[in-house]
Amino acid sequence: MSSERRDYFRFDTSLVMGWRFKEDDPGTEDPLSEISLQINTGINDCAPENPTLAHLVTLLNNKIDAIRDELSTSAQKRRKRRVNISGSGISFTTTREAQAGSVVEISLILPTTNTPVIVLADVVDCKRVPRESQEEQEQFRLRTHYQRQQETLAEQIVHFVSKKQQEVLAERRHLTHPDLL
Repeated sequence: MSSERRDYFRFDTSLVMGWRFKEDDPGTEDPLSEISLQINTGINDCAPENPTLAHLVTLLNNKIDAIRDELSTSAQKRRKRRVNISGSGISFTTTREAQAGSVVEISLILPTTNTPVIVLADVVDCKRVPRESQEEQEQFRLRTHYQRQQETLAEQIVHFVSKKQQEVLAERRHLTHPDLL
């Protein structure tokens, strides 16, 4: 019996996300990243006094980001992916190989906030995914662990994961005991 115990609930879901190696120059890939950071700071500043305005600007900003991502030719652009996520890390399939110990920057949009979250993570493992055919592009399963000095970002992810866990448990409860609801 394994003595391994996870710190957080982990589950499979689909999220809009992208990633890049930390040492990659963001200026060549995304010249709008500084503007996006300023917009997000402004949204956070006005949210306590005017949550409706903050929500609308967030939606518009997300729409612009989605259009930009759709038009981007970068392999690192944000797109909907199947991921396995927890409050301590995220795992996903990609066409780029990464070495264990390398640092990656992950950008994801959490449905609970609809705002981009950018988190630094250490690559724990990267394994080649078996191809079903020779024509298929090579794929890798990347497992990461969030770096510790990002408590606020991790809290947003933990909040999202906790909400999903509650939904999963409620669904299980309903399936096993439909008369309880």
